[in-house]
Amino acid sequence: MFSKLQAQWQPVNTTNGFLGQVGGWSIKNEFTACVFSFWENKDVYDYFMNNVHDGIFLNTNQSSTYSSIDVEIFEEVFNIQGLEKDIISILRESNFIRTALSNVKEGRASHFIETQSKVWNSGMKKTEKMLGGEFGSSVKDDKRFLVLTGWLSEEAHKDYIISSFSALKSQAKTELDLEGIIGEQFTIENSWRVVPLI
Repeated sequence: MFSKLQAQWQPVNTTNGFLGQVGGWSIKNEFTACVFSFWENKDVYDYFMNNVHDGIFLNTNQSSTYSSIDVEIFEEVFNIQGLEKDIISILRESNFIRTALSNVKEGRASHFIETQSKVWNSGMKKTEKMLGGEFGSSVKDDKRFLVLTGWLSEEAHKDYIISSFSALKSQAKTELDLEGIIGEQFTIENSWRVVPLI
């Protein structure tokens, strides 16, 4: 039922400044739904929340289908370059999403950001199977960062893990920067995908 009602969020597509939305079921926990939406800026997101969101939400009665929800807002630090040029194309073409939510140690944010740019981003791009993504910082906690990447398939991401991940992790020395990290992976549910019309 949750999935059926999530597919009814297509009207968000008419909101100015909306860049796209994707989601799917967590590979780690089949009862956890992951949904990510993208906006041009905080002002257009606030407009949506204040003027559009409740109409869609109440019409679907989706709240009756889940026991808890956690929402967090991130602002773009930089985009992650891959085969696609922009976030709309990434959301339109991706079939698999990988995210990493990192809590960074005090005083290590600058190094963490630099490492993401110089080590991880360039390393993932070389796989030629990553479509691209976003690197963002939490609005509520300046030591909390999100990495989201879109992939051609789950198999493409597995190939990257096998061929490149360990070497990049060693080069990045992530243990020096991180207090903790939570990862999610999911295959995109096509009925949940909302992207602007061309």
